[in-house]
Amino acid sequence: MVEINVIDEPLTLGADLEKTITVYENAIGHYAARARRIIGSGDGTIRAIENLVTTAGIQKGFKVLRDRGQMDSTFEALVIRHCDQFSSTAVEAARWRLDNAYNLT
Repeated sequence: MVEINVIDEPLTLGADLEKTITVYENAIGHYAARARRIIGSGDGTIRAIENLVTTAGIQKGFKVLRDRGQMDSTFEALVIRHCDQFSSTAVEAARWRLDNAYNLT
């Protein structure tokens, strides 16, 4: 089971999302244009993140961050931290992925 660090002063979803993408960009060494385009902004952001965490395939970013031991910087961890803003289906999928992260390829 992966432990998600709880921040003393919780970030807004927008600030946490920016931090999450920035950590991924630092991991890959360049601007994450595709991730930023998929997530976008506004009303579609929640839906886009939910799609990422509920699809059958595991995203490259999840694998990169898992392999670097940065599971608390995945979109799945973001969903858990802001579970009140996501559907129960997305929260359950995020928890499952985090709990099974090292069994997924």
